Amino acid sequence: MAQVKRLAYIQIETEDVAAWTAFARNVLACEVVDGSNEAEACLRVDDRPWRIHLTRGPRNDIVALGLEADTLADVEALHQGLAAAGHAVEVGSAEACKARGVQALRRFADPAGLTVELSCGSLVRPQQPFHAPVAHGGFVTGGQGLGHVMLVVENVAEVHDFYCRLLGFTTSDFVSTADYGGRKGDFVFMRCNERHHSLAIGYLPIGRRLGHLMLQVREFDDVGRALDRVHRHGARQTRALGRHINDQMFSFYVQSPSDAQIEYGWGGLEVDEGSHEVRTYDVTSAWGHQHLNT
Repeated sequence: MAQVKRLAYIQIETEDVAAWTAFARNVLACEVVDGSNEAEACLRVDDRPWRIHLTRGPRNDIVALGLEADTLADVEALHQGLAAAGHAVEVGSAEACKARGVQALRRFADPAGLTVELSCGSLVRPQQPFHAPVAHGGFVTGGQGLGHVMLVVENVAEVHDFYCRLLGFTTSDFVSTADYGGRKGDFVFMRCNERHHSLAIGYLPIGRRLGHLMLQVREFDDVGRALDRVHRHGARQTRALGRHINDQMFSFYVQSPSDAQIEYGWGGLEVDEGSHEVRTYDVTSAWGHQHLNT
């Protein structure tokens, strides 16, 4: 069965590209691609030409979610399934494919209205290894893709069905908690490779679609070094160090210049398909991750 295999990239619209770029370089240890400017910037975390695309605008939110399939046949099969289910699908032009660095591209909207871009054949540049601007052991990407995203949606059941039934995601587990920073929170976690989840969805009254983007580091100490940089550069830490109960990620959260949260973590669970059980938890973390008001 054709399915999405990984999170490839995201595009974020922000009022202040320069501030976001400085935050990405100085706090997150992303490499800023040459030619980036105050109107548009691209960020690297591995040997892809870019993984995060920043564009200037008023929305301060995610504007495109980039997903990746393994083959053109998979892209075409997913396209056919979407169309048969009544979803309009746009075929990306040669120019659009070149801009995204892919061989094939399809665009459509999910049931929450977010633009989704499905591609295959992404460009890689192993001859130009990722060069972090600070001492850093690198990020976990490759077959697991670009970390994970948590999206805020009002129609959780409909969006959950869309990603699983039409794009091939698998449900990993659920969290239903009475206290998510003082609010009730109900979340669904979905995977498309061994990473516990590449996509999480739930509703929170925060006024934007992107709840958070998670970047996973290879070395445990890079979480601590990043937290030092958060305080050194005056960024706002929003959740304390902790370990999530479902994907076992050891992490903290920091607020980006567009207000969306960045989870910076290490040690995420890789799912064994033969033994994984779908469960429901009533807390998000085994310990820590307190919501901070400072």
